[in-house]
Amino acid sequence: MRTSKPMPPGAKFFFARIFPLIFLVVGATVAFFGIRSLLHARESSHWPTTQGKIVVSKIKTSQSSGKHSSTTYSAGIEYTFQVDKKTYTGDSVAYGDYGSSNRSHASGIVAQYPVGKQVTVHYMPGKPDECVLEPGVKFQAWILPIFGSVFALFGGLMAIFLPKAINSPQQPT
Repeated sequence: MRTSKPMPPGAKFFFARIFPLIFLVVGATVAFFGIRSLLHARESSHWPTTQGKIVVSKIKTSQSSGKHSSTTYSAGIEYTFQVDKKTYTGDSVAYGDYGSSNRSHASGIVAQYPVGKQVTVHYMPGKPDECVLEPGVKFQAWILPIFGSVFALFGGLMAIFLPKAINSPQQPT
């Protein structure tokens, strides 16, 4: 009959305390920024508007490296607009914009906003740098808050259950 070696105290501490804490902190941070973005998305429907013009409309690509490399496509939309006689540049179409391995998602956005098109820009009062073309809460705005909350919940559950599992008496194998 073989018995497994006991885990060294340093490893026990890491896996029981530090490892779950990493999940908890990263998840809470992502959830925080996601919720803040979600609130801005909700408020953006009531922001003042001005007319703007699309100055850049292209598909951006990013290549991941590694054994299973992949390409992510996103819409690169930039527009200019004026508030109080000052010119601003924005690049957000909607809150929660994302890239995808599906090129057609980015292509659809680029086709909707060709260079030279006149657009309505919604901007945050007192902070015109915070602006979007499509105000309100869209499905994609929920992705970060949900992902971050699940990650934080997973870290919290690990913080509760891992110490018990690690410190329980070892069963012979």
